[in-house]
Amino acid sequence: MITIRRFALALLAAGSVLSSCPAQADSMRTLHGQALYRERMALPPGAVLSVWIEDTGATHGAPLVMAEQREDIHHAVPIPYTLTYPVLPSGGHYVLNAEITVEGRRLFATPDGGMPLDHPQLLLRRVAGTAVKAPYGAWRIQSVGSLHFDSTSEAPGLTLQQDGTVYGTDGCNRLMGHFRLAAQTIRFMPFAMTRKACLPTLMVQEQQIGAFLPTVTSWSRDDASHLVLHGSAALGTMILVPQDAQ
Repeated sequence: MITIRRFALALLAAGSVLSSCPAQADSMRTLHGQALYRERMALPPGAVLSVWIEDTGATHGAPLVMAEQREDIHHAVPIPYTLTYPVLPSGGHYVLNAEITVEGRRLFATPDGGMPLDHPQLLLRRVAGTAVKAPYGAWRIQSVGSLHFDSTSEAPGLTLQQDGTVYGTDGCNRLMGHFRLAAQTIRFMPFAMTRKACLPTLMVQEQQIGAFLPTVTSWSRDDASHLVLHGSAALGTMILVPQDAQ
């Protein structure tokens, strides 16, 4: 998933430390830290802490996620975390971000711009006015751009889970991967997929879905049942309906 310029980082407060993994000292690094917030409140059941490294200097548009760890929260603050990542390439502008979510609703997050990698003790701020009904569940892909799909047992579809995993089919091959959700923003990480050959029409369908998903930046609902994924202007949108919809 990544790489990062070599740092010699000092020990930080509360035992936070950046060190090499003993088993892969030449290629891997492990970041130990804590996330905390100042409000006197207990987190509701199902709270999840996500911590990730971004390259905000990427030239292709949106920041590039280099490594990510998400885990159910079972601790009071400060909440410990461990993030393992390969050595990052030189020339990037790397920052550390974190958020606490419950069913896709952000409760706390790091300030805009993120934190330096040598500050793994993360102070999160309360997110005001964020009430997002996340697009979790099993969805059938109804269309992508100008390409429409029939409602059959072989129709393409995606299942988005609350732990950030996604799996499904493009109608030809199986897909599996991860996504990041923050308010109305959604980004899909690179998918793993099977590699079987299919009929030419299904191969065209696979190519269009495969080209679209990496461009997705946001989501919306155009009514109570339709989920809309917004991609690049050239590719348009992907329309999904609940898997059991007729």
